[in-house]
Amino acid sequence: MKAAAVTLLVVVMTAPANWFVRFLLIQIRAIETGGTEGAGRWIGILERLLIFLLVVGDEAGAAALVVAAKAILRFPEITGKEPHLNAEYVLIGSLASWLMAVAGGLGARAILSL
Repeated sequence: MKAAAVTLLVVVMTAPANWFVRFLLIQIRAIETGGTEGAGRWIGILERLLIFLLVVGDEAGAAALVVAAKAILRFPEITGKEPHLNAEYVLIGSLASWLMAVAGGLGARAILSL
């Protein structure tokens, strides 16, 4: 039963989480600019799964490093002379994604400790 619940949380971190983040961005009317078609979705899935696994493994500090690394990598794209990305779009999408990953990871930890 525990394994099934945790597996469900892992599955939710993939496509359903993408749908939620996309819905949220549509609601605030954020417009994505640039980027390779579909790459952001894959990055989001992998990022959520990594943060989820790190939280489940009681390595929240390492999850914070993932967040910091993304910020460093995205900084030039957001602040350059000709920004390729809308800062609000990146921030809202990233925060929503990270929140789901951390919540899922904490939920999985709670389930596993029952």
